[in-house]
Amino acid sequence: MTRPAISVEIDQNDVNNLLRAFPKGVVAFDLEMTGLSAVVDKIIEIAAVKVEPSGEVSTYHQLVNPLIEIPERSIQYHNITNDMVREMPALKNPLKDFRAFFQDLPLIAHNAQFDASFIVRGMHEHNMSFSLSDIYDSCKMARAAYKKNEQGPKDFKLATLASFYDLEFNHHQALDDAAVCLKIMANCIGDISKENPLPRVREMSFLYKLNSFQKPEAYLLPKKLAPVAEHAANKEDIEIMYQGGSFKNEFRPVRPIAFLPMPQGLALYALCKKSNTFKYFKAKKIKDFKKADKQEA
Repeated sequence: MTRPAISVEIDQNDVNNLLRAFPKGVVAFDLEMTGLSAVVDKIIEIAAVKVEPSGEVSTYHQLVNPLIEIPERSIQYHNITNDMVREMPALKNPLKDFRAFFQDLPLIAHNAQFDASFIVRGMHEHNMSFSLSDIYDSCKMARAAYKKNEQGPKDFKLATLASFYDLEFNHHQALDDAAVCLKIMANCIGDISKENPLPRVREMSFLYKLNSFQKPEAYLLPKKLAPVAEHAANKEDIEIMYQGGSFKNEFRPVRPIAFLPMPQGLALYALCKKSNTFKYFKAKKIKDFKKADKQEA
């Protein structure tokens, strides 16, 4: 069973803006997964939209069998059921095909840290060579474009930005999400480049190079922290003792979101309840954890 085709048009103005910043071409991609932590969850859908230097637009799309049951909480999010993926290929060949699709071109995703981390893990698990692709984040770009603009979007979620640009799409359908991501980037480039040189425009959304993750340690979860991933999946607050920061070696309440590979090593992305800010906590510096005494709203 396949998902519907792309319903968002990449028009000539989008192509022109994108090729000004990425003259060798660019690929926007989106994944759907069984959860948010690349160290424990699995890819179930890969989709991408590519703009070639010639201006040609092409797509890649594949449902993936994760070889585990998709949790009901995830099915409610993206509407991909276990029956839909049961006869689909496991990750190795779809990831190989996707790797051939984007080659060494720049990659864009919305909140790219999450999607890119699953690509990193998959490439390590299947012994694939890492491309020279730079990773860019359309959410980061939108923040740079509109954070000081009172007429801008109320937040930088994909659906909010799509509404801001009057784009109708099927949210959490990976191919549509990838196309909207590409259009957001194109619009932001068009706006920002009026006042900034193109290298600066690219810098505003740059995260890292994909080949920054050559060592598999970037996604290996220490056994002692495995329960934290479960707390994250269940959206349960915990307290962590962290070697660093303002509360060094003290328990601090956090709401864990996901474990993510970072160029500096595996990190827990979480809401720090002390400062009410989202932070990355290096896994190797988490000395201890416990369930929070009281769940906060």
